[in-house]
Amino acid sequence: MLNKLKPIYSVPLKYGLIGSLLAIVLIIALFFMGKHPLLIPIFFDYRILLFGLFIFFALKEYKDYYNNKILQFWQGMVIGIGIYVIIGLVVAIFVISFSSVVPDFHNSYIEGTLRGLELDKEQLVGQGKITISEEEFENQKQMLKASPTYVLGIDYFIKSCLLGFFITIIMAVILRRSESRFTS
Repeated sequence: MLNKLKPIYSVPLKYGLIGSLLAIVLIIALFFMGKHPLLIPIFFDYRILLFGLFIFFALKEYKDYYNNKILQFWQGMVIGIGIYVIIGLVVAIFVISFSSVVPDFHNSYIEGTLRGLELDKEQLVGQGKITISEEEFENQKQMLKASPTYVLGIDYFIKSCLLGFFITIIMAVILRRSESRFTS
């Protein structure tokens, strides 16, 4: 089926689905090793490496095998966006399902987020540029405790899109610049 699609669609679909499987395996492994995968600070998030590798190799494949070793910026963006949106959607659906099947996944996320809020309480309630009242802080904690499992999937998808967008720009520029017409 992938062979019948145009390469601009089939390449991101292939890499997006493979990346989704790898992300799901990483989420399960990290969770059962005691490190909640959704509580990792964004700068140390495994998605940076995952998206970087998959977008790089997808753009390289498209450029080298389907487009006469030329990659236009818009092509790089379309392929990169396709990859991270596919990974984000598939894994978000998995996260929602996994949270329903393994309630400890959702509960440990809430506990970790509440610990983080308590650590930042002083900054949030009184000292930062943007402050909230003690009552608002407690309301946020209660809302978090009552949050449904689909919130984890939405959180995963949004963060994936933010990370993926910047990585896509970088990869599209890097691979576009490596064209032979720019080096001569």
